Amino acid sequence: MFLVLGLGLLPLLLGGCGYFRPLSIIPVRSRGGSALQPHFQQAFYYVTRDGTYRFILKSKPAGNTGVTQIMVIRVFWKPVPGLTPILSTAINATFEYIVITPSGTGRYSGAGFIRLHNGKHAAIMHATLVDGDLRLTASSGYFQNALGPSRIRGDFTADRDPRRSIAMLLQARRVYFIRSYHTRLARP
Repeated sequence: MFLVLGLGLLPLLLGGCGYFRPLSIIPVRSRGGSALQPHFQQAFYYVTRDGTYRFILKSKPAGNTGVTQIMVIRVFWKPVPGLTPILSTAINATFEYIVITPSGTGRYSGAGFIRLHNGKHAAIMHATLVDGDLRLTASSGYFQNALGPSRIRGDFTADRDPRRSIAMLLQARRVYFIRSYHTRLARP
């Protein structure tokens, strides 16, 4: 019986063997473990000349709420197995999570560890955020900080498309700036 149970848990323990855990943002103050699971419909990445990976994930406005979510992940160290404390394949990354609502904007920033499961120039990259933190670093208008300090983890996939990645990153920054500016003007 223990052998059957052990064999059933083996794929979960090996990690990366078909087990996919969606991205989750878990507020630190949430004792019950309630988590926000952003649903990104677009995900692209590119590799810079110096070997830095940039992932850009974006959601479309959710229903009639008008909320857009954008995640920018920068993997700024070349993969060197065994030099990080979490896993031998984990490498450092920074995160920027932008939330744009009709009444304001918020930008969360943080850092953590990520595992890349495919080769450098794979057409589709599967990655796992092993562990990371997020904190609100900027907001405008009447943005409500519903998360507070949070942890982020989970899996995602992104298509390798440098042109679309850069265009989406520039558009996200432009929209964030414009919305931030307009909500500052509207504030009394």
